[in-house]
Amino acid sequence: MKNPVASSFKSVCNVIAFLVCILIISCSGCGKEEQEAEKAVEFKELISTTGESQPPKVAGEVAPVEAKQAELAAPKQPAGIEEAAQPVQQGQPAQPVQPGQPAQPEVVKPITAQDLYNKGVECFNQGQFEEAIDAFNGATDMDSTMVDAYKKKAIACNKLGMMNEAIISFKKVVELNPNDAESYRSLGTFYVKRRLTDDAIWAFERYVSLNPNNAKVYYNLGCLYGERKMADKAISAYQQALKINPDYADASYNLGVAYNDKQLYDEAIEIFKKMLVSKPDNHEARYNLAFAYSQKGQYNEAAAESEKLLELNPGNASAHLLLGDTYSKLGKTKEAQEEYETYKKLIFIK
Repeated sequence: MKNPVASSFKSVCNVIAFLVCILIISCSGCGKEEQEAEKAVEFKELISTTGESQPPKVAGEVAPVEAKQAELAAPKQPAGIEEAAQPVQQGQPAQPVQPGQPAQPEVVKPITAQDLYNKGVECFNQGQFEEAIDAFNGATDMDSTMVDAYKKKAIACNKLGMMNEAIISFKKVVELNPNDAESYRSLGTFYVKRRLTDDAIWAFERYVSLNPNNAKVYYNLGCLYGERKMADKAISAYQQALKINPDYADASYNLGVAYNDKQLYDEAIEIFKKMLVSKPDNHEARYNLAFAYSQKGQYNEAAAESEKLLELNPGNASAHLLLGDTYSKLGKTKEAQEEYETYKKLIFIK
């Protein structure tokens, strides 16, 4: 018969042994979880800390992602250090740029009208006029109000003998800037070369309205008015030229001729006598002085001036004819006939 006390004690011991096993198993599991948690924390800190020194790289070891990104975002080397450009694989996304390391893409600056104008000026200064014209055309295509480009183009066209193109460009200049006096003068000069008298008169009149102190332009106007038989305007233009420059010999001469055309002989005589004081060998002035005397009826003075002229220039056919007419008026028929014969010989020789 079993002892009930011994049986109860054995049962208690079994229960205690079972509980001890459960406790041992539970403690062992908790220790493993704590170690894994500690390792996970260390790995996270290693990834996120960029300032920590990295352990030596083992051959064959794959570089961390952060290291690759830093290499891609590294700034360019200074000028003078050449590096082989790394090709970008097609289809690969661009690597993100690290904070504090901005990307420096190469920016292509667009060409402006000013850039083309500067190129045109450079070509012009080097005598490359065709290239200069192309550049100026490009500048005005981009900016149709660039006055200087039109002006330089006109001058370059003139250098190449492209007169029509030069005129067109200068007309554009004065259209954009109606107060550009010098462009009116240049335009007038081109019109004169093309024998466009009325257009030249317009251009020079515009010029003197802006700059009334240029004796040469007034002289040119006088010549153009003379071509159009506008004697009063011609006289006024020559007078203005002489007002600016009293020693302007050509303006004085033309003014005297204009006086003769207007039958203002006293004024013509005064002009030509003054010219001969400073330049006695001026054949044209002396001839016109003799003509003025003759037309005024002062035949003795006309004969005297004609004789002086023929002493200086015996081959002057016009002077022989004038002297012949003067002798005839004075009743010197024989002398007049001799002068007419000499005139005929000179004309036939010519």
